Amino acid sequence: MNEIIHSLKQKGISRNLNLPAQIIQEIRDLALTTPCHEPNNTRFSCDVSEKEQVMMQREKPLIRGIYDNTILSCPTIKKLETDPTLLAIAATYLNAEPIHHDTQLWWSFAVESTLYERRQEAQRFYRATNNPRSLTFYFYLTDVDLCSNPHVCVLESHRKKKLAYRFLSKDYSLQDISKYYGYHNITPMCGKAGLGFVEDARCFRKKSSPSSNDRLTLELKFAAKPRSI
Repeated sequence: MNEIIHSLKQKGISRNLNLPAQIIQEIRDLALTTPCHEPNNTRFSCDVSEKEQVMMQREKPLIRGIYDNTILSCPTIKKLETDPTLLAIAATYLNAEPIHHDTQLWWSFAVESTLYERRQEAQRFYRATNNPRSLTFYFYLTDVDLCSNPHVCVLESHRKKKLAYRFLSKDYSLQDISKYYGYHNITPMCGKAGLGFVEDARCFRKKSSPSSNDRLTLELKFAAKPRSI
């Protein structure tokens, strides 16, 4: 665990976590047999196997598929929310009792896009929060390569920020981010199904859509329990 904490403090992220094959299979099987819905549109849902047909009928791409409590309440995922290893990492890094804040399971679907759209998406870096006392654990349930919309983290961006980054909540360009942090610190997280990594929520990350392969991701968020006055 010391290696994970050191990496989090220095880089803002650590990838030394992995899910057992049985857990990967259980969650993926649930995702493949349970309808997902568009973000902020629970009235529209479909099975993953039907997504191509649905997109043709709607003449509109389905970019993300979100799951509700039908899956998130399953014993396998609920057990991860109280996993001793994850809680110990969060407690040590946050220097406080960790509180489970949120769980999400979603697909990033491969969609056709123009060269202009791909270039525009490559420019969009953002931060989830300014809160120095929160962590997010990510687990891939499918193999993820550079064509599968890998999570992209800007290393060291949790502790190194110019004034504008601290107070302005907006997207930033690749040019702006690479100039300040160095292009070498813009790191895509690729790996086989089961790969897990934990990230300081203050890090910059990149929005994008997969170009050829779908990605299924489980996300667990923890925050430090507020201290009593």
